Amino acid sequence: MKRTYVLLAAMLWLLPLTQSAATSANAIAATSANAVAADCQKPLLVPEHIEPPFWWVGMETPLQLMLHGTGLGMGTVESTTPGLEVTAVHKADSPNYLFLDIRISSEARPGTYTLRWTEEGVSTGSEKQTLSRTRTQLRTLDIPYVLYEREPGSAQRQGLTPSDVLYLLMPDRYVNGDPANDNTPDTAEKSDTSKDYGRHGGDLEGIRMSLDYLAELGVTSVWPTPVTLDNEPIVSYHGYACADYYTIDPRFGTNEQYRNLVQEAAGKGITFLQDMVPNHCGTAHWWMQDLPFKDWIHVFDTFTRSNYAMSTHMDPYAAVADRNLCVDGWFDTSMPDMNLENPFVLQYFTQATVWWIEYAGLAGVRVDTYPYSDKDAMGAYSSALRKEYPHATVVAECWYNYPQQIAYWERGPLPGGPTVMDFPLAGEIFRALIQDTNLQWGDGMVRLYNLLSHDFVYDNPYELLIFGENHDTNRLYEQLGRNPEKLKMAYAFLATTRGIPQIYYGTEVLLCARDSRRLGHGEERVLMTDRVLTQEGRSGEEQDMYDYVSRLLSWRKTSEAVQQGQLLHFLPTMEENTYVYFRIAGDERVMVVINNGTQPVALDWQRYAEGLGRAQKGRNVLSNDKVEVGKSHTVPAQTAQILSFDCK
Repeated sequence: MKRTYVLLAAMLWLLPLTQSAATSANAIAATSANAVAADCQKPLLVPEHIEPPFWWVGMETPLQLMLHGTGLGMGTVESTTPGLEVTAVHKADSPNYLFLDIRISSEARPGTYTLRWTEEGVSTGSEKQTLSRTRTQLRTLDIPYVLYEREPGSAQRQGLTPSDVLYLLMPDRYVNGDPANDNTPDTAEKSDTSKDYGRHGGDLEGIRMSLDYLAELGVTSVWPTPVTLDNEPIVSYHGYACADYYTIDPRFGTNEQYRNLVQEAAGKGITFLQDMVPNHCGTAHWWMQDLPFKDWIHVFDTFTRSNYAMSTHMDPYAAVADRNLCVDGWFDTSMPDMNLENPFVLQYFTQATVWWIEYAGLAGVRVDTYPYSDKDAMGAYSSALRKEYPHATVVAECWYNYPQQIAYWERGPLPGGPTVMDFPLAGEIFRALIQDTNLQWGDGMVRLYNLLSHDFVYDNPYELLIFGENHDTNRLYEQLGRNPEKLKMAYAFLATTRGIPQIYYGTEVLLCARDSRRLGHGEERVLMTDRVLTQEGRSGEEQDMYDYVSRLLSWRKTSEAVQQGQLLHFLPTMEENTYVYFRIAGDERVMVVINNGTQPVALDWQRYAEGLGRAQKGRNVLSNDKVEVGKSHTVPAQTAQILSFDCK
């Protein structure tokens, strides 16, 4: 699919980053108002952008096409092909856009349909003048638009459940499978592995090369950070400043490669979530030269940053001004804030999300900066996705420190609420594990017990996305002092407590920053090389951790209790600093013992009789050693044991 990229003017790129967005919001709006009026008088070109670029028959989501090209707003559009009808033509503030409401007949068949654009007049001042030419003399343009057939069962695709394990990776910092695409002529930033915040060359081919590695690890789903084009001149590797919502960054690969990757992964039992960012675009997005509407983005007299006060959504005492600044302010200087209260913007992002799910065959999406957009708009967005795909996953990034705030979004201010990321639990995991001596009240493993005791605020805590680290936090291995035994305890907890576990790329082979004294986003988002994809390439320590995680996650796939069972936990004592809990489903009982103390702990079977029930004989799922209730059993210090019992 050939597309035309309209990039931000070079003069904006030359502005210092601390000042560029401060001036660009108004500068872009002024440029749009003054320049595009002259542009519309130029000879008509073919549309530069038609988005979505194609669609499917049999969809629930209403279709609204955005047409962008010189002077297109000075005409109207009708369909000349039965089965596809243009029900409304909306003009934008810019004369170079049209928005078309499309009705696709239930009898419509896959194929190419024709949209006919016809010039309807010119505008002089505020007065509309009719052209002296006859209608047959007016310029016309036939625009082909393709409708495809949906894949069988597409609407019923299955998203994540607690039986899954999600693997988060950053494509640029994963495996570089195709060095030939590290630099491309039409992208601004070039590869430079010497820079922590530069591009390092990871790509879709690298992910494809690692599919067997991931399957052996026990991963069932992959979440890459944004794969669409980010064309900022610097720090574009993370992908969160999108320049084109319908095009894969060519330094990662192509749209077709992405779709093929997802399909190949499905054959190995691995699904994909796509990272979507409706809250903001990048300053290099093509529409920033010519905004469709004056309120397409939030525009200020000077650069205005969000106050990041997400609590204002649920704070009963919050000032409206503070709430508005959270939602309307720009996330960063290179990230213009989208106005989702504009219905055309909301429809645009809803369709873009549906388009990628349908095109690539995704299990769902992860939505970045969810509470930084209008609450009602995000509720409508999530509801629309649920309507199209009732069982697909919508994971919302809601970065709060308290369960009550997470629960506000998990319960949903509107129907169709998303799966929410459990940031409060993530913060307690490393704090609980790093504290093993000189404990005070509330220190150590009781942190996890106390945090989970707040689960009553959730509708369904078993559906929360749980994690110990992600791309926005310090690496867990670093937080735990690069202690492999503590890291194993963290993995054991994530694999067995309630929720859907997400792990972060490279930690399973002890990937860490180049220098532990310099920790930050770029420093810890280290490039993972293809060396570790095979056992022969891994060091002894790397192989030991990979084997541990692989055994753990492979067993997890077989345990109904861990995937679907109820959680029962026991209060840890400061003396032992040991957390014991059970997952129970039918006759299967899984007992998890995490001894983060400095001394071995002998299990008091009577203390845990409530969790054991009729259990008598079992096994340690990681060592396969036999265990018998009532007989002496010791758990070494700094160790997690997972004991499985069949009570039949």
